[in-house]
Amino acid sequence: MTSDRRSRLPGISAAVLLLFAVPGIFATAELPVLGYLSAAEIDRHLVDPDWLLREMHRPDLVILDTRTRKAYQAQHIRGAVNLPVWETFGDEPRADLAAPVSKIQELFSAAGVDQQTRVVLYDDGEMIDAARVFWILETHGHKKVMLLNPGFREWQAAGLPVNDSPVRPRPRKFLSHIVPERLATKLSTRLAIDDPETVIIDARGEEEYRGKKTRSSRKGHIPGAINIPYTENFTPDGRSIRSFDELEKIYKDIGRDRKVITYCNKGRHSALTYFILRQLGYDVSAYDGSWFEWGNDRRLPVESHTAEKPAEAAPN
Repeated sequence: MTSDRRSRLPGISAAVLLLFAVPGIFATAELPVLGYLSAAEIDRHLVDPDWLLREMHRPDLVILDTRTRKAYQAQHIRGAVNLPVWETFGDEPRADLAAPVSKIQELFSAAGVDQQTRVVLYDDGEMIDAARVFWILETHGHKKVMLLNPGFREWQAAGLPVNDSPVRPRPRKFLSHIVPERLATKLSTRLAIDDPETVIIDARGEEEYRGKKTRSSRKGHIPGAINIPYTENFTPDGRSIRSFDELEKIYKDIGRDRKVITYCNKGRHSALTYFILRQLGYDVSAYDGSWFEWGNDRRLPVESHTAEKPAEAAPN
């Protein structure tokens, strides 16, 4: 069953809604949804609904819904294929890591993606799950991947084309080509501690960074890491990503001549920081194991800013 519901948002005239209904004039439609980046700020990795409306019927474009299967089955962007973000993670007991190459190839092949297709990712609007899949695709060598801003909630609220029938795409053959510049490991992160040319960003909240609470067996953070919580990327109301000018100010003390490694607890939240830094032109990678791996490995050093004595690495 298909639904093309008209927006009930205040200030949307019938004339504007007509623009969405008439083929061929999507380029002129202006969507009155808060939180859009201006046209000048839209880079090749970030697209708005106006762009997607123009491109969504092209055969080389695959739209991936990274939300849960339940959310997707309720309603999704018309033509979107469901690939829940959690399917890109490994199996227990190492569900903190990305899935093996074989599983990633299988997932994206079944979703109709190969290295030639353009991919647009979306979630409900936080861009966290979409950013995580963005990182997965970039790490596996895909060069034509984009995020939709804002996400599904705003798309649906504006009365844009949605559907509740699952899409079964024509399978393609996705071949992974790991890009080491986008993937940080436990070893490369350990080496980065002593590298003045590399900045490590802890994207968790301040309490976890300072060692007041933890989700692993140890408290604190990777030595030398600076704390820029992933929430700093959002506007104060939490509804949308900040403008590029504001984001530039947040990361202004990090020179673009330095490499950056991001991490959080299990790699979802730091993926948003990864995406933002990619948009800003940084050479950035994401630490796959993140704090779940580091904080549970007593051979690795940690640093804490609480009154307690900082934890030390256990002897080998």
